[in-house]
Amino acid sequence: MRWTSKESRMRHEGQTGSGEGPCRPVFVFSGQGSQWTGMGRALLERSTVFALVLKACDVQVRRLMGWSLLEALTAEDARLGDIEVSCPAIVSMEIALAALWRSWGIEPAAVVGHSIGEVAAAHVAGVLSLEDAMRVICHQGRTVGKLKGKGAMAVVGLPWARVGEALPEFAGQVWRVIHASPEWTVVAAEPEVLDRVLAALRRRGVPARRVDSEVAAHCPQVDPYREELHGLLRDICPRSERRPIVSTVTGGALAGPRFDAGYWVRNLAEPVLFREAVDTLLDAGHEAFLEISPHPLVKHSLESCLEGAGVEGRLFVSMRRGKEPAQEMLSTLRSLSRPSEPERQAEASLSAEDEPLLANVA
Repeated sequence: MRWTSKESRMRHEGQTGSGEGPCRPVFVFSGQGSQWTGMGRALLERSTVFALVLKACDVQVRRLMGWSLLEALTAEDARLGDIEVSCPAIVSMEIALAALWRSWGIEPAAVVGHSIGEVAAAHVAGVLSLEDAMRVICHQGRTVGKLKGKGAMAVVGLPWARVGEALPEFAGQVWRVIHASPEWTVVAAEPEVLDRVLAALRRRGVPARRVDSEVAAHCPQVDPYREELHGLLRDICPRSERRPIVSTVTGGALAGPRFDAGYWVRNLAEPVLFREAVDTLLDAGHEAFLEISPHPLVKHSLESCLEGAGVEGRLFVSMRRGKEPAQEMLSTLRSLSRPSEPERQAEASLSAEDEPLLANVA
């Protein structure tokens, strides 16, 4: 990789110096909604590691789906609004970003995935081969695509346990789908029902807003497709984990061989227990979290979970929508490599004249 001499010294000292060494955060892989047009273009041009991983993903997507992943990640007219495209695109970006972080010496202490992000987490944990990971996400994307127009989701300012009692008139019509944090829950329903739910909550002074999604996963609408999806995934071969992985289906740590076809059906059809998974990680002593995604989605949920647990913690992000990823990732790298220095000092050390190029990561 081409660095300035100053950046090369900083990277070397962060990894091998006599200080604390690089931070080992939990890698947190986000779910649907982090995609944006051209999100892979800059890093594909500048990082060999990133490009090699995405090209390997592209081979699998072409075989399974018949379209170009690389075009979806770079073209201005990419169909990222179609969930069959966005699911493989997001997971592929996350797998490539994790590979780039690891090539810089940032290794995960553990991994966790939010919804479809759990596919990327399982690959990085060593549980799924790249071929199996892409098979899971491509078939999940195709399956959930069959639900277009049938459901919608919203995030509401209610604890998980209080959703039912707050909406008794909608019993059986609205489902809790994501336990995001102690204070926030994502719910799903048929679109017209959800409109009435949101109106009722607003009348009662409960904050609520729609999630930009064309489908509702993690709810009974997926049930008719469980058997078909299981058949499509029956040949995957999960392996023992090489690093700890915490499940957002069960909320606890899970052994690698349990991430079989049945697990990935549950991952799509059942609620996301993100708050429980984060609590498991906090109980294990983890306090640093790096979100691996094209745009941060779970940072607010993580902050709420940390606050609820009385843990100060440290949160980092990989990329932001529409921003140059080089500066974002190098700023985060400095904070991770030199944990004793405030992040603002790392950001201040970047300048237009002395900004390193992310070119070829060997």
